[in-house]
Amino acid sequence: MTYLNLLWHFHQPWYIFPGSNRIERATITFRTLYNYYPMAKMIQESGTTLTCNFTVPLLLQIKKIDEGEIIDSFQEMLIEDSENDSVKIKIFLEDIPERIKNKNEILRKLMEKFFSQDISKREISDLKIWMHLVCFHPCMVRWFPEIKQLIEKGAGFDSDDRKMLVKLEKEIFSQTLGFYNNLWNSGLIEISITPGYHPIMPLVYDLSIAKKTKTSLQIPDIEFRYPEDVRGHIEMGFETAEKIFGKNVSGIWPAEGSISNEILDMLVDYNIKWIGADEQILHNTDVADKEISSTIYRWKNSFCIFFRNHEFSDRIGFVYHWWDEKSAAEDLFKKIEDFSENNEKILTIILDGENPWEWYRDGGSIFLPEFYGRINSSKKIKPITFSSACNLSMKNISLSNIPPGSWMGLHFDNWIGNPDANRLWQILANARKTVYQQTGKTPLHDGLRNLILMAESSDFFWWMSVSADITTKTKFYSLFQAIISSIYQTIGLKTPQEVLSAYLPATQIGQPDRAITATIDGKLTSFFEWSGASEIKIEQLWTTFQPFDLPVKKLFYGYDMKNLYFRLDISQKVFRAISVEIKEKGVIFSFDIPEGNFVFENIALVDFLEIKIPWEKIGSNDDVAFALKLKTSDTEIRIPPAGFVVFKKKIFDDDWTV
Repeated sequence: MTYLNLLWHFHQPWYIFPGSNRIERATITFRTLYNYYPMAKMIQESGTTLTCNFTVPLLLQIKKIDEGEIIDSFQEMLIEDSENDSVKIKIFLEDIPERIKNKNEILRKLMEKFFSQDISKREISDLKIWMHLVCFHPCMVRWFPEIKQLIEKGAGFDSDDRKMLVKLEKEIFSQTLGFYNNLWNSGLIEISITPGYHPIMPLVYDLSIAKKTKTSLQIPDIEFRYPEDVRGHIEMGFETAEKIFGKNVSGIWPAEGSISNEILDMLVDYNIKWIGADEQILHNTDVADKEISSTIYRWKNSFCIFFRNHEFSDRIGFVYHWWDEKSAAEDLFKKIEDFSENNEKILTIILDGENPWEWYRDGGSIFLPEFYGRINSSKKIKPITFSSACNLSMKNISLSNIPPGSWMGLHFDNWIGNPDANRLWQILANARKTVYQQTGKTPLHDGLRNLILMAESSDFFWWMSVSADITTKTKFYSLFQAIISSIYQTIGLKTPQEVLSAYLPATQIGQPDRAITATIDGKLTSFFEWSGASEIKIEQLWTTFQPFDLPVKKLFYGYDMKNLYFRLDISQKVFRAISVEIKEKGVIFSFDIPEGNFVFENIALVDFLEIKIPWEKIGSNDDVAFALKLKTSDTEIRIPPAGFVVFKKKIFDDDWTV
């Protein structure tokens, strides 16, 4: 018997500027219509038992939009025309995932007209409607005939159509959290929480903990140690959940699965039953018995720690979206049935419950019901909640020492160590120290305390650390800037210039800074061979749960007058094929990968993988956009996971080689 311990994690950061009652993003509406309501409905229809984890900012924003305390500008745009419509449309389109927009031919054509400034007033009205219609998950068309009617109408929408659509969206918002509450009260699901504003708790507790990790980055010498803030986040999480759902939660998924000894010791005080963490953390303890599937681990004989299984979590998140959805559900079901090998085992799967589904061919509308139905009818699988898992009759092992880390690994590199992230930590540390100097040990009033907790959100440091577009980084930096400014204003001080400065990225995906000519032999032919090429750290391209143990660690690209070159530093030789797509030309260059080392004219693999593509086969565009796909036996890895790497081709004055 396999006890399936499945958790869907739902997270959105706080998007609202201090002093504002507006949310100027489309994200909460999109995710509610595409993920949160449909996920609850599919759970209800299937009768499947599992656990759903929510972050506090997400819960609060859905609740406040529903109650009218916050105005959702994306919904408002549907019923109110204004001179700023063009600006708003651009902003909201950025919030709708590219894959969702590009799937819809009508929206795609309207967008082309909009961006070429060749669009009529009537078409602007249609564009607004379609921006909302694509937000509805495929299942919603079946559940709500109003959506189907609008889709079939296609164009020429009037004010009644707009009002009807806004009314429907408001009804869905008003039902969503209650839907989950009913599922919880019925015993079908369990609800858990991520503390406060989604902080990396070990770093807020003491920033120097980052120096104890297996980091590859430069951790700054910044004095930042606020255990009381960690308690504030934890208590905020419990209080918010109780206020919204009417009862206490028993479990926690720490932000990004980030834990340390200090945080686990603190959580003992809160009488919780369990937390989730990553299996890499257990594998790097000195515990002799690391049989995760047959053991209940407890922290100092207190609450349970459930360690997520990478292989199964990653299959849902990164493998099956390439498959036919029904076949994928069948494959996952069979693998889970075989997991127990006729013994009693627990299988813990924890992953993002939002982002994977836009990559599935049908949004998961076939995969999830098929998977739920199969596990419910199986005699070898029993789906359970995390609290129920604590009571399983399995051996218990007490842990008293773990390495600090997150689901990303035994480090916090996606939140500290990058120059941009380090700058934010310094700004936050200065503000927090100033507050302490002004208030001493006096308890902070709610408004000031809330601003401080808000500024400690992991999302700010995440977006400053990963390779994201400058627009996204600037949006998050501007919000961080506004929160820090409000902290200073609240204590009656002028905001320092370091806070008011515009965002200037210290690091981003760079452009090659000189010509290179690589010898395609899979080895470093000379010290200067790849000097001047642009380097991309692969793990920073994923903005949600990334695939475990990525076989590619770094990608370099560069060029000379004749060829475009790629170099991939790999940790495992598991590829069967690799392809390079050039966006503008729609050209794909494919290469088979034989076993072992090899050297051919245009591709070689020895110490690393090198590829050469002649410009004459690509074309002479100044702007070049590319993406790579690497195929293994059962999946594909795309680099980057979405979009393309773009660079401007230029003629270098110092076109030389050594």
